[in-house]
Amino acid sequence: MINQIMCLNLIYRFIIMINILIIILLLILFFFMNIKYETFINDNSLDLNYIKEITKNISIYRPVQSENLNKVKKYVINELRKINGLNIEEQFFKRNINGKDYNFSNIIAKNNNKDSNKDFILLSAHIDAPLIENIEASIDSATSIGIIIEITSKILKMYPNFPLLLVFYDGEEAVDGKWTQQNTLSGSKYFVDNLKFKIERAFILDLIGGNLSNKIKYFNNNPSSFEINKELHIINKKYDSEIFICPTIETSTKYIEDDQLPFALSNIPYIHLIPDIFPINHHTINDNYNNLNWNYVNIFGNVLFEYLINSYK
Repeated sequence: MINQIMCLNLIYRFIIMINILIIILLLILFFFMNIKYETFINDNSLDLNYIKEITKNISIYRPVQSENLNKVKKYVINELRKINGLNIEEQFFKRNINGKDYNFSNIIAKNNNKDSNKDFILLSAHIDAPLIENIEASIDSATSIGIIIEITSKILKMYPNFPLLLVFYDGEEAVDGKWTQQNTLSGSKYFVDNLKFKIERAFILDLIGGNLSNKIKYFNNNPSSFEINKELHIINKKYDSEIFICPTIETSTKYIEDDQLPFALSNIPYIHLIPDIFPINHHTINDNYNNLNWNYVNIFGNVLFEYLINSYK
């Protein structure tokens, strides 16, 4: 009888030990699965905090030829230098506007390791701010630069041969505060007129991060952007806010003079990612870092990022 009790105790202890081992193994498995999941999330979504950091540093009054604009350019160049594979240059040029000479410079960064069989995918935005005293121009267009730099950083870690080309245009805004065809779009005009790259498609970003209360339609006045808008809309479905509306339902046919214009005139395929209803803070003192809609910025950036990596696979 005593032997039977001892035997049962041993069996009971053995079962307890097995159960403890199973629990420990499950905890270890869960721990590593969670790390793997977190790594997957981090590798496959943008770092919004980094976009905020870049946007904050760019969000200062920075009209053409100002010392603040020079500081912003140096900051952006330094951030680009942190990304492996990029060759960075500053494209200096002068332009006479209404009898006055202006000095400009575009920032150009290309992936030196790109696949030689592929033409460049251009991501671009303007870096200067309008001539409105103390305006930070966060929507116009600091957020776009933040998104582009973070997208580039993530993509080139995942795909070192991705054919990325970045350009941040100087002189998009009117140099004297009054918009005309003669005194605006200086950087994009000069870049296209002196183009030395083969571009598969140009993406031009502007005015990202405003009010989400109204439906946002992106310009579809060039046929080549239609299918891309459809794909962006499909990707956008996984998020709680609709930024990219299906172009088969609603499209914008408005005409706007922006940095896409030189590409259109040179028959370079492009997609113009700017809302057809401008944010209420556009060209006002309220266009500042504190008034940005980060949900908008986050969704926009991740949708574009996912589209780009899907197009490369």
